[in-house]
Amino acid sequence: MGYFGRPARRGAIMMALAACVALAVADNRYRGIADQDAWAMDETTGSSPRDNHAPAELALSDEQRGRIYDGVMGIADAPVAQAQAPTVADALPAGVPMQDLPAAVTRDIPLVQGHKFVKFDDRIVVIEPASRLVVAMIPRYKLLP
Repeated sequence: MGYFGRPARRGAIMMALAACVALAVADNRYRGIADQDAWAMDETTGSSPRDNHAPAELALSDEQRGRIYDGVMGIADAPVAQAQAPTVADALPAGVPMQDLPAAVTRDIPLVQGHKFVKFDDRIVVIEPASRLVVAMIPRYKLLP
């Protein structure tokens, strides 16, 4: 090979290597966006990329939490569970009965449709009934407006 053969070949190899690196970086950026989109879709369906079996905590505003609180507290005969209250993402004990959320609450807050609630001494929990997992917790004191 002549004088120009080796540098030309090195240049071509370097350009090919640079192109591969650029493609790999672009692919990872694209995958990162795709993974974020998949994660966002999982969030709206109640699952997370880490655990596809557990529903995510409901993203309720303070106003929505106040509406749930008022609706549940308006049920005079709703029983208070005689067990230790679970926290978000914990399973409700098998012997604790769940109650239907008031129709006005599920109508006003579509995010809680199909969910149930349990009153405890110190909180109201919103439950995903199929898994019995707590998806929201509302302290049983009047929320500030």
